[in-house]
Amino acid sequence: MSEPMNQQEQLRWRAEQYVLGALEDEQRIAFERELATAGAPELEALRAAQHFLGELALASPPSLPRPELRERLLARARAEIPVTGSSAESVQPWQKWGAGVGPSLIRHDGGEFEAIGWPGVFVKRLHVDVAQARATLLVRMEPGASYPAHRHGGFEECFVLSGDLHHEQRVMRGGDFERVEGDSRHGKQWTEEGCLLLIHSSLQDKLLA
Repeated sequence: MSEPMNQQEQLRWRAEQYVLGALEDEQRIAFERELATAGAPELEALRAAQHFLGELALASPPSLPRPELRERLLARARAEIPVTGSSAESVQPWQKWGAGVGPSLIRHDGGEFEAIGWPGVFVKRLHVDVAQARATLLVRMEPGASYPAHRHGGFEECFVLSGDLHHEQRVMRGGDFERVEGDSRHGKQWTEEGCLLLIHSSLQDKLLA
């Protein structure tokens, strides 16, 4: 069995634990009170602990992260960067539809689909609720079209009226419905045959690069 530490060794050990931030709250508060009225032994122990840990840090050999870790971190960072500039403005025009909520009845042949800046993707305005920052719209995607990754500013509901909609390994087809919660993320979505979607979404979504 090891011999118990003497008073000086205990003081040195507590100073090291304090510098490391390893003391429990009560122990830390008690040690700080001692330091407030500290004499030479306590201050010397604290300086010695700080010097020891500094030497220990310098003695550690530098190391570089594995290449695959760097690539994963960079990929994640790129995926979380919001799209800015004219592209973002043209991709989500419903965010600027404003206070006009439109008529309460839109016939099947009423309204117009408008391009949103991504090839083969068009939207038709159905309803805007400015107070709740939400919009209801039809989205038409031509065969082979895709829509970029985005983060939802609120819950989103998507009903596939016809065609196919792909997301990662999943395929939604006519009659399928999906609801996702706010702050969730949709990766890139695309269609092979083309699709028509009914979307109820937030006006505060953010596109991701």
